[in-house]
Amino acid sequence: MKKYHICLFLLSAVLTVFLLTAVYLWTFRPRQAQPVPNRILETETIPDDNAVVNQEQVIRREERKPYCLVAENGFLIVFLENQDEACLNTHMPLSEFPPGEQEKLTEGLWFDSMMEIFSYLESYSS
Repeated sequence: MKKYHICLFLLSAVLTVFLLTAVYLWTFRPRQAQPVPNRILETETIPDDNAVVNQEQVIRREERKPYCLVAENGFLIVFLENQDEACLNTHMPLSEFPPGEQEKLTEGLWFDSMMEIFSYLESYSS
């Protein structure tokens, strides 16, 4: 008879744990996160690489590059963006370039670095 009491006790303990777990899961469900006013979460921001749907209304900003290669007096000179003084006299004649490039060079070509300027000049000097 003692074995039946132990089995009955264990069965009631297991049922009690099962019922308590079921009640806990049923009553304590995870709640939806509520928005906090005046706070932007990372998931609410738009990545920078998204394509713009309405291209006609986009105002494009022209980024100025720091070096300008321009032809003056028949030779090519490099100027910095905010300086009136030449930072490099190339002694390269404008006549070595094709007519289309000569027009561009008289207006001025903008470059990001001096290495880009040297690569450009090298492509036309050889």
